[in-house]
Amino acid sequence: MSDTSEAGNHPLATGLAATFIVVCCIGAYVWIFNTGPVHAGQVVSVQVYPIHRELSTGSGLGGVNGGANVYDEVIVIADVKIKSTTKLPLFLHDMWADVTMPNGDVQQSLAASGEDYRKVFVAYPALAAQQKTPMPRDITLTPGQEVEGQMIFHFPITEKDWNARKQFDVVVGFIHQKDLVLHAMPESSR
Repeated sequence: MSDTSEAGNHPLATGLAATFIVVCCIGAYVWIFNTGPVHAGQVVSVQVYPIHRELSTGSGLGGVNGGANVYDEVIVIADVKIKSTTKLPLFLHDMWADVTMPNGDVQQSLAASGEDYRKVFVAYPALAAQQKTPMPRDITLTPGQEVEGQMIFHFPITEKDWNARKQFDVVVGFIHQKDLVLHAMPESSR
């Protein structure tokens, strides 16, 4: 007579044990590595300053008058808060903004650097009352640290195009982490 108990393994028991081990491994992986987002933030306010200039080119060769050159652009000043929600340091590297136009095209602008940030307020003295502490680049956020600062973006679009935009996002790039995308609500502008 043959006895199946001497082998000690029943095919159903082996299958259940293997399934149990795989489920435990997947559960442990998800529990260990699913820590949630490592950063959070918000766009506190957005101020938009349209600039419209018409420059005359003067008279052309042979006495023909030149036409006017028209320049339209918007300067966007965003006050932003960023917080580290991890137990490890975060390395903030760069900042930019994306404007999604009505046709779906996306225009991108890097935030003004330290020196360019100051130059904006010299070039446009009417903006001086809005100047605050700029958001620094290349900083390390310690666990739980929150930073607040101002970012300035430049888009070569008209005020009409800005008002017709589909979306405005401020993006903060971190080294070794996903970018933090902050959606600015349309009613926060102006």
